[in-house]
Amino acid sequence: MRLYALGHGLSVIGTWVQATALSWLVFRLTGSIFMLGVMGFLLQIPFLLLGPFTGRIVDRMPKLKLLIGIDIALSSLAFTSAVMAWLDVRNVWLYLAAAVLHGSLNAFEMPTRQSLLATIVEDRALMPSALGVSATLFNGGRMVGPAIAGLALHYFSEGWCFLFNALSNLAIIAALLAMKIPAEDTSTQRRRVEAGPWSSIATLWSVPAIRTLVPLMAVIGLFGVPYIHLMPSIATAFFKGQASTFGLLMSAAGFGALVAAFYLSMQRGTDSQRLLIAWAPLALGVALTLFAASRTLALSMLFLSLIGASIMCCANSVNVMLQQSVGDAWRGRAIGLYAMSFQGVAPVGTLLAGALASHVGLTATLTMNGLIIIAFALAVRQRLAKQPGLLECSTPMLGADDTIGADASLSPGHATPAHRR
Repeated sequence: MRLYALGHGLSVIGTWVQATALSWLVFRLTGSIFMLGVMGFLLQIPFLLLGPFTGRIVDRMPKLKLLIGIDIALSSLAFTSAVMAWLDVRNVWLYLAAAVLHGSLNAFEMPTRQSLLATIVEDRALMPSALGVSATLFNGGRMVGPAIAGLALHYFSEGWCFLFNALSNLAIIAALLAMKIPAEDTSTQRRRVEAGPWSSIATLWSVPAIRTLVPLMAVIGLFGVPYIHLMPSIATAFFKGQASTFGLLMSAAGFGALVAAFYLSMQRGTDSQRLLIAWAPLALGVALTLFAASRTLALSMLFLSLIGASIMCCANSVNVMLQQSVGDAWRGRAIGLYAMSFQGVAPVGTLLAGALASHVGLTATLTMNGLIIIAFALAVRQRLAKQPGLLECSTPMLGADDTIGADASLSPGHATPAHRR
């Protein structure tokens, strides 16, 4: 676990350095808020388009080899982007094409990595803590990465940020090669994953926790996440800032998420996750609405920290509850559905937010998004109050033997008895 944490932590820092630099590069080349929305859309739309297939593929393949191959491809892509930047390639569509490839690889990397984490941490009771550690690493990188990128953009150029990411990916590759992980029985995995992608989603939808939490993450992805890709424009429009201001704002959100992730890494069981699911979405909506109205940098950084912490609490808590609702044979598909609902719809929200902000302004767009999240959060709280046992999942609803044939046609109302336990 220590090797994984070290390698993954360095890799995440590099990922955020590149993401920050890419956003700034696109905005510098185009000066367009809408193009920022396009870039965010292309980076994350693969999670939606590939979501029905990624989890199924991950459940069928040896996860360690698959993850190493994906990380090698990500490192090569980052190095190619660095060369383009050094050669002063100004065709923004080439960088957007690289964003599509990067997003497609990430759509496979996330469920592969989290499924492998379940193999590294054999005790299921420790999974909430392990996911919290993984989230801490992610958000530590989210705080440190933009700050590094801000300095690098001020003193150097975007190309060096891309190179940093290419080199950081070598850290996780080295860590994975050095780890001793039990060999996976892929023949058993293939027998268990007989259903087609859409039948698998229908079966997962029969789990009450999934029916409640997936729409919640879709709303957060659609209206809560887009502020990230609008941040270069926010930095200049709200605070007359440059790259360093952009880095500070991104780091503030990362700091809040890091604090939340650190708290989550110390939790065992799912009691705190159920409490956070009830409160964190409401806090997110309120903080986003207040951020839209603020024009003081320090106060805005405070609101961004609350936004980052709230999204972290929502995302991690829902992830834990979904994985606890299914057995290991369904883990990849559950994570794929989670990514599809959260990261998959985020690009649609980013594109809509970019287009809307171009017409009505950033303040109105962010305020509207915050109010929508508040309304949905209140609806979820009301449902949880009426059904207090809705998120109880001490026993996986879908276990290793809950397979369905390739010809099955299951809808949420036609689950097998095993699915209704």
